[in-house]
Amino acid sequence: MYRKLLLVIPALIVPLLMLTAAAQTLSRKDSLYQQLDKLPPNIDRVNTYLALGEALVPDSMQKAEKMMKDALALSIQLGYQKGVADFTMYYMYIQDLKGEYMQSLYLLQQAEKIYSQLKDTTNLMNVHNFMGNEFQQVGNFKAAADQYMATLELADIRGDSMQANKITINLSSVFILLGDYHKGLEYARKAHQFAEQRKHKRRMASALNCMGAALLHLKQHEQASQIFTQVIQLGRETGDSIFVLNGTINIASVLSCKGEHGKALQLFHQAEAITKLYPAPDKLISILLGIGNELFLSGKYAAAEEYINKSIAMSKLYLAGNELHQAYLVASDLKAATGKPAEALALRKQYEKLHDSLLGNTTRSSVQQLESRYATARNEKNLTEKKLQVATMNLELHRKNKWILYGMVSFILLMIPAIIYWLKMQHRHKLQLQQLQTMEAERTVQVLEAMMQGEERERTRLSKDLHDGVGGLLSAVKLHFSALRHERPYLKEDPGFLHAMGILDDAVVEVRKTAHNLMPEILSRVGLSEALGFYCRNVSHSRKLLITYESTGQVRRYNASFELSVYRIVQELINNIIKHSRATAALVQLMQEEHTLSIQVEDNGIGFQHQPELHQGMGLRNLHTRIKALNGNLDIDASAGRGTTAYIAFNIIPMQLAK
Repeated sequence: MYRKLLLVIPALIVPLLMLTAAAQTLSRKDSLYQQLDKLPPNIDRVNTYLALGEALVPDSMQKAEKMMKDALALSIQLGYQKGVADFTMYYMYIQDLKGEYMQSLYLLQQAEKIYSQLKDTTNLMNVHNFMGNEFQQVGNFKAAADQYMATLELADIRGDSMQANKITINLSSVFILLGDYHKGLEYARKAHQFAEQRKHKRRMASALNCMGAALLHLKQHEQASQIFTQVIQLGRETGDSIFVLNGTINIASVLSCKGEHGKALQLFHQAEAITKLYPAPDKLISILLGIGNELFLSGKYAAAEEYINKSIAMSKLYLAGNELHQAYLVASDLKAATGKPAEALALRKQYEKLHDSLLGNTTRSSVQQLESRYATARNEKNLTEKKLQVATMNLELHRKNKWILYGMVSFILLMIPAIIYWLKMQHRHKLQLQQLQTMEAERTVQVLEAMMQGEERERTRLSKDLHDGVGGLLSAVKLHFSALRHERPYLKEDPGFLHAMGILDDAVVEVRKTAHNLMPEILSRVGLSEALGFYCRNVSHSRKLLITYESTGQVRRYNASFELSVYRIVQELINNIIKHSRATAALVQLMQEEHTLSIQVEDNGIGFQHQPELHQGMGLRNLHTRIKALNGNLDIDASAGRGTTAYIAFNIIPMQLAK
């Protein structure tokens, strides 16, 4: 007898996909578009970009992504740090729909730093919660619990019961996934009671979904089925497709546990149809595994293997560790049933290894310790608050004594000059600190400029050595060979001699080309745009790498050092494409707008996923530093199968234009 896969999806409080009425959605989009047309490039425009991007998800993903990236670009242009962090919180919607959980985690970590600097506790709670969700999606339950506990601590400090309720639901799902079903059920019931009192339907649905998951694991099938039906109903009332999807998948799991595989398979296919309208990669993985498991239990091994293999592939692609280890178990049983014991054993070992990593005693113990520390800290906080209340009551009694009151007033009057003096000193200290920071930044720029000038001097020397030394020597050799050919006519027909002459011609051309690349004299003659075009044509090789160059707008002349620095940056990006990307085509675009000079370099290579050392290498950090010193920003998008895109934007207002 083979195992029955208990495929249950606890609910997370995650960004919502709404099935709102079309008229209402269109009305909101139209309103935001109209508002956007009227706004100048300010903070309100940033917020409108983000709101419009959110409204376009999931129906118009490309437009939504563009709106959010426009918000990011404007935030960078304005120096609006909160806008940069807010972009991450909105862009996470799109990344989750694509299954890009690790990329989302990286951006959320950057947002956490910004919110911490801004002391924005509300958004700091949100970012910790979202990081917990992302960690849970990739099966890192210890890290997820860390983030949830951090959110709970902040919520307790602020007295934010709604945020605490949200985290209680997420912790319930962690305990259920770790196999502590009773504790998961306890957390879920507590969260549901809170949400029901406040008539918060989405929170009710999330808590009910966790309750149903725990009850199903505890083999209370009928009660679990009734709860999942309520989840679907609440999903329809709120227009939330995720709740409808979760409820459908979980009811299918109930039917499977009861042995009603035909009905379970039908529901899994219904859930699969929903994901085609509203993409949800994490849910689709579970659906594919559920279909494969039902086909396996029904004896349809070939069809089952196809779905199980799809589930394994998607789990690996989206780093869905929990789903992957379940898929390995079903695949092992399938191989055993089809008479392939060696493959079954190998899959079983993979399952056990991943199971120990995800759900082993170490992970369970770590999460339990976190919960215990939080409970202890909360009890100490409650005790401190009670002591504070007693102290406050005593103070109120003492204040009835007029002599103490007079003494307090006198003390305050005496302290006012000291406070004023302290505030002045603080202000002076702050100004001094700002001056030191400014001086340090200027010093960094000066050091960078000195390094770049040193590099250019060395390039100039090498260029002259190549052109005058090696180039002259090669030209002399060529002249000698030519004279030799005239002196000895039979050499004109000699293949070896002709081949040597061809190699010599190529060497002369390559030396001249290298010398020009090291010291681009064309840059000073015709400017940045023409020089970049000449360089791209010079480097492009139709059989190996075809580089296309485009220039948009009227690109003006700038001071020589700025033009040379930009030229070197583009040169370095193209060299990276040649050395690392394995690309066959690349595009370089130079765009001149009002106060912005932007450059986009993209290729169809393998991206950074297969070369993580490049993403964190010294060269990339130096490139960021050089661009920042020139009052610019660098944004790199490297996705598997889609190549790499580098976008650079320079604020040219401070630049002195060439006369």
